[in-house]
Amino acid sequence: MLEFNLKKKQARKELYYKKNNFVADLGIELINKKTDLILHKPNSSILSDERLKLKNSSGNEFIINDIDLIFEKEKKVDALICNFDLQILLANNAKNFKNLYEILNKNGFFCFNLLTLNSFRTLEKIFLEIDDHVFNGAQLRFGPFHNIPNVISELNNNNFKDVVVSTENIEVNYKSLNKIRKDFKELGISNYYKEKSRTNKKFYKKTTSLFKELVAKHDYIPVEIEISTFTSWK
Repeated sequence: MLEFNLKKKQARKELYYKKNNFVADLGIELINKKTDLILHKPNSSILSDERLKLKNSSGNEFIINDIDLIFEKEKKVDALICNFDLQILLANNAKNFKNLYEILNKNGFFCFNLLTLNSFRTLEKIFLEIDDHVFNGAQLRFGPFHNIPNVISELNNNNFKDVVVSTENIEVNYKSLNKIRKDFKELGISNYYKEKSRTNKKFYKKTTSLFKELVAKHDYIPVEIEISTFTSWK
């Protein structure tokens, strides 16, 4: 059975929660720290979450609850701020970098979070074992996770200026597979490859059994999260 060393990092953050989506909340916090550094006052902005804040904002803010509607707004804005809402949008079509650029006014500010490649390492190992046991081969189940250099390249190629990225690596400890599914479904990455991966009764039985065994032995399942916060200007 898969083993993982839960004591190898003394500084590991052991974060337990039942109701709130800690990853989404942390993303909001990281974004707000970046927007606090903006010196000029944006006259208009698009925010993907009402908890996102812009220091010295004029109050002319549009909250977009459905990121797919972002390109339907006719007027341009001075700032575009997103949590993890672009995770799927940018993975599905790289041309959306250009579309996002067109939303901004001259000198407009663009800030967003993405989950990047060093996420879900332990979960991937767990499901590799399950898939090998059930299907005799691995299935594509997690993601999409973004490659930081590729995102920087896309921003530069689409004329964004002064691109800066900061990365936060954390480990969230879960006691429930259902909680993992719920949290990352909210971020849009749960079952993204659903049409390509196989499941059956044997798969669900093996998954439930293995997770119960790991939680009983280690008290939780560690989920590695790499959050990359990108800032740039038009």
